[in-house]
Amino acid sequence: MVTKDISEKKKLEISLKDSEAKYRDLFENAQDAMYTLDMNGTFLAMNNVGIDALGATKDEIIGSNLSEWLTPESMEIARKRLKEYSNGIHKGPMVYEMVRKDGEHIWVEVKNRFIRDGERITGTHGIARDITEKIRLEHQLKESEARYRDLFENADYPMYTIDMNGIFQSINNAGCRILEAGKEKIIGTHIVNWLTPESLESAKQRIKKHLSSVSIEEPVIYELVCNNGEHRWAEIRTRPIKEGNRITGIHGIGRDITEKIKLEQKLKDYRVKLERSYEELLEADNVKTEFISNITHELLTPLTSIRGFVELLDDETMGKVNVEQKKSLEIILRNSDRLIKLIKELLDTSNLESNKLGLQFGIVSLNSILSKTIQDIHPQANDKQITIIKDIQQLPEIWGDEERLLQVIMNLLINAIKFTPHTGKITIKAKEDSEHVKISISDTGIGIPADKLNSIFERFYQVDGSAKRKYGGAGLGLSI
Repeated sequence: MVTKDISEKKKLEISLKDSEAKYRDLFENAQDAMYTLDMNGTFLAMNNVGIDALGATKDEIIGSNLSEWLTPESMEIARKRLKEYSNGIHKGPMVYEMVRKDGEHIWVEVKNRFIRDGERITGTHGIARDITEKIRLEHQLKESEARYRDLFENADYPMYTIDMNGIFQSINNAGCRILEAGKEKIIGTHIVNWLTPESLESAKQRIKKHLSSVSIEEPVIYELVCNNGEHRWAEIRTRPIKEGNRITGIHGIGRDITEKIKLEQKLKDYRVKLERSYEELLEADNVKTEFISNITHELLTPLTSIRGFVELLDDETMGKVNVEQKKSLEIILRNSDRLIKLIKELLDTSNLESNKLGLQFGIVSLNSILSKTIQDIHPQANDKQITIIKDIQQLPEIWGDEERLLQVIMNLLINAIKFTPHTGKITIKAKEDSEHVKISISDTGIGIPADKLNSIFERFYQVDGSAKRKYGGAGLGLSI
């Protein structure tokens, strides 16, 4: 009988089984998907993580081909990669797009190595990590970047980014339009090429403020020097671009305000011209006022003397006059009075304009003033058979200039008589109204058109300003 010691062999078999058990345990319970393929791409093994990732059973996967689980594009990449690997070209992990049993697409990052039997390659062993969420986030990020890029490029307002040295990193289409240049002409250049010296200094100060973390809310206006040499203006708002706590650049958004600036400049120039014209008109008006003041004095003195001598003739102080001469003298006196009144009104107007009209204040009886003016105006009213109706209460005494109040009421009554036809009526009312005295004069005359009411107190204004107007006057009574 022959015996052979096989204890070493048994030990080796036991050790091998233990090693296989450990490998199987690591394979099945790994956190990443693990699998083996033969050289035809047929699955020989796959752990639970891989099976769960594909949403199928082990029986459905083992024996199936890799092409059944990869998209055509990823399968083509896998074949190319296998060929490169066979030729000794080793690259890093690859990303493949797989199709689960339910049709959902997932992405995995795969690392492969060959399985060898001696010198012969019999298959591949792979470790795959599910990176679907990462890929989806990357896709979302790309889509977001694409949307931002679209918004950036096609925004109606100029937008740009510069680094902290003032070098353009990007600019949108609106920015290119305002600078009259293409992106290739702008990106990579310094802002010094596109700003006037004053605006460049302003931009530098703004960058310093951003670096100092000073909050800047208000916009800034830059004067731009375009590619064609034209100057344009933009109102810009800026904010810092940060990477963590570090400021790496400036993002700017603006709007073209060139037309606004040009319009403001035109308005400014126009205002200067208006002010100059106003000063010239004011000077001319002062000259005119001074002239009127001088000429009225020069006219009033001899006219007063003429009237005095006419009165002497009319009173027959200088001898008898016949009836015809008497009538002529009365006409001269009447027209002298009209002329003296006109000259005095011109003088009053001149004094009012130059603030030289002196007022003599004192206690005044309004009832006495009204009685006197009505008495003085009666002859003119009688000439036109105009009835004067009085509705005058007992009025309190007031503090005022008696002569000027007489002048105002007289001017109003003369105006009423002038524009009231024969046999018309003029009504004078006066009453105490709370702390005031209200005096009104109305007539049955032709009235004043509504669109002329705002102008009747202007100097020299006549409702009928034609040379053939029916009613005379210089248009000063109501103004005074």
